[in-house]
Amino acid sequence: MQLMSIDDLAAYLGDSKRTIYKYIASGDCPPYMRISSKNIKFDRSDVDAWLESKKVIPKTGCKKMSEISFVDRAKDALKNSITKSMLPWTPRAQAVLKQAQKQARKDGFDLVGTEHVLYGIVFVEDCPGAKVLENLGIEQSTCYQSYEQLCKTSDEKGEGKAKLSDDVNKVIKCAYEQATQWDHTYIGAEHLLAGILLAGQGQGFKILTELGITLEKVREETAKLIVCRSDNP
Repeated sequence: MQLMSIDDLAAYLGDSKRTIYKYIASGDCPPYMRISSKNIKFDRSDVDAWLESKKVIPKTGCKKMSEISFVDRAKDALKNSITKSMLPWTPRAQAVLKQAQKQARKDGFDLVGTEHVLYGIVFVEDCPGAKVLENLGIEQSTCYQSYEQLCKTSDEKGEGKAKLSDDVNKVIKCAYEQATQWDHTYIGAEHLLAGILLAGQGQGFKILTELGITLEKVREETAKLIVCRSDNP
């Protein structure tokens, strides 16, 4: 996680501090963490995702630049899920799904399940979703242990790329819904974590439930780390 101060953000965007404060006051700004009343920090990946969302589709009918970049970065099954989400994905959110796909294949599965998405959330370095779980008292080792106990692996290693299961596609849809409820202009790993609980199905949901993690707890803890709209339905 690369944190930026208001001064850093102003320099990064080429704006004045006064303009940054106007962005914050209007609510049209990257998600931020309020360390104290005078200490506000932005995550560089969130800033980049916010900038991606500001790009305009040319009237010539060309593809939006952010869509092109995501198509280039995403592969096979992940590509369609990301580009159809209507919101740009943070690098960590993309890394979560790629790790989930990799873990599914490593365990010998043709389909990526919600348990693999949860594994990816815990695996990716400096992942906001993992930080939420940590703040709720769930350590990385605890998640790994629950994953290994609940998810049976196959002796046969899969070939090619694992496809996303219907459960995971529902998680992605729910992640988008949660992002819009929070007035976020991107999809991050924290939205995928909430999406697993919103979807309410799959082994990932079962693991979180057995660990005592609920959607309400995730929403409350996320709001402490990232500015979210409070009226979550």
